[in-house]
Amino acid sequence: MARPREFDGDSVLDQAVEAFRARGYEGTSLADLEKATGLGRASLYGAYGDKRALYLAALRRYDATRSLRLLAVMNEARTGRDAVERLFATVAADAARDPRGCLMAGAASEQAAHDEGVARCVGDNRRRMEGGLAAAILRGRADGSVKRKAGDARTEARFLFATVLGVRALAKCGCGKAELEDVAARALATLDLI
Repeated sequence: MARPREFDGDSVLDQAVEAFRARGYEGTSLADLEKATGLGRASLYGAYGDKRALYLAALRRYDATRSLRLLAVMNEARTGRDAVERLFATVAADAARDPRGCLMAGAASEQAAHDEGVARCVGDNRRRMEGGLAAAILRGRADGSVKRKAGDARTEARFLFATVLGVRALAKCGCGKAELEDVAARALATLDLI
């Protein structure tokens, strides 16, 4: 009879997320994961199967915690423009405080091209974030807070999401909060173009 798990799965995944964020998939060894999670190899394999399965679980956990938190920040806004402003303010502050970068962006550049499971996680995340941004743009057009009425909201959302990823990448390259906020302000200015 198999022994029941004696650890908190969410906590283990949170620690795995941090290990993968710090070193990427290829750069994170099983020894790194053992150290980060406090679990031995046998426990990790017993719970997740292998390193790739743990990575996929970590990606899903990252999406369920950080990405959904960003969407919640947007949904709490008074106007559509305020939703986009809140998103950029949160991302810039988070990136300046912890410049290790976005696990999803890292997965997109490192693994998605040759791993269908990773590509699916990254794609689901991108569609969800672009959907939230498109909804905010449409809401802003309706409430008058977004002046730009021309253009497809999905295309505008894709541009804004690309800029969000760029802000995170710039933080990883050493840009400070003021520089990140300048980039965010430039992206927000596109909402005013007529």
